[in-house]
Amino acid sequence: MAVHTLLTEEQFLNLPDSDGRQEFRDGEVISVPPAKYARSELVKRIYKLLLTVLHESRVWNETGFLLRPERWVTPDVCVIWPDQARSRGWFYRSPMLAIEVASRGNTPDELQQKLLEYLEFGAGEVCIIYPKTKTMVVHRVGFTLTVEAQADYYCELAGVTFTPEYRTEVAED
Repeated sequence: MAVHTLLTEEQFLNLPDSDGRQEFRDGEVISVPPAKYARSELVKRIYKLLLTVLHESRVWNETGFLLRPERWVTPDVCVIWPDQARSRGWFYRSPMLAIEVASRGNTPDELQQKLLEYLEFGAGEVCIIYPKTKTMVVHRVGFTLTVEAQADYYCELAGVTFTPEYRTEVAED
């Protein structure tokens, strides 16, 4: 479960580095525990897949995006727009493609809120991967597609095919 704390944006930006990931939504710090091995390995595989078709300058993982003042998100993996703006040292507005891997630290409401924010602030496509069911839900403005466990999905924006192995966590020890 995520831990919630209220801060100003200035206080948020001055927080020390911490384990896990932090996002900021209208005064609320959302802290997610560090990812376990299986989830991290899946995120790494997705990142490497995107690098097979895109220059490394466009593919990012766990990088902060300032959507607007008081609203910061950190997609698991993303592809930035060719002309992605930056503000105060961070990427500004949504990436072209945001990929989130559902985990123990995400509630359905939080994932839905992030999805809506990504689309509101300019994402071309948002993919949410559910490793337990090996499914992926693809969202664009006015469009939603559920990719079933054994199906492939070709992402036109990135020019890459997500096969089931990119939705399946590796076994834990």
